[in-house]
Amino acid sequence: MFSFKVESKGLEAALEKYPRRQRKLIGDAIRNSTLEGVSKARSIAPQDTGKTMRDIHARFEKTPFSFVGSVEATDSSRESQIRALSIEFGRRNTGASRQAKGTGKLFRGTTEPQSFIRTTYLLLGKKHRGRINRAINKAAREAGLK
Repeated sequence: MFSFKVESKGLEAALEKYPRRQRKLIGDAIRNSTLEGVSKARSIAPQDTGKTMRDIHARFEKTPFSFVGSVEATDSSRESQIRALSIEFGRRNTGASRQAKGTGKLFRGTTEPQSFIRTTYLLLGKKHRGRINRAINKAAREAGLK
């Protein structure tokens, strides 16, 4: 998967000691950060046909003691991943690399990269870390642990 993930390393240990209300505060911070990342990535993505912009979506995973939100550039099919990587990192005709197998299509020529996921990470990464840290600290204050 090609994604920009928002999570916290100390989240698993922190969530064990918090009640449900405080865990929800942290989950909401991750959700808001991920949705903001989707919005920013869609605004930066190339808009020639609109397909790249429409393919950007959020994916949320919840395990017993962690929440993960990721901004996905496209679905998980091989052809879609090749297309997203070609847009993000550019492409050169190097033979077999990044060629969609079994479709009969050959991607020839060179394209310049248009980094929309990496740019989103660079623009919003620090803000998201701060948002999650503030949510963890607020949860700790409300639970009486700070």
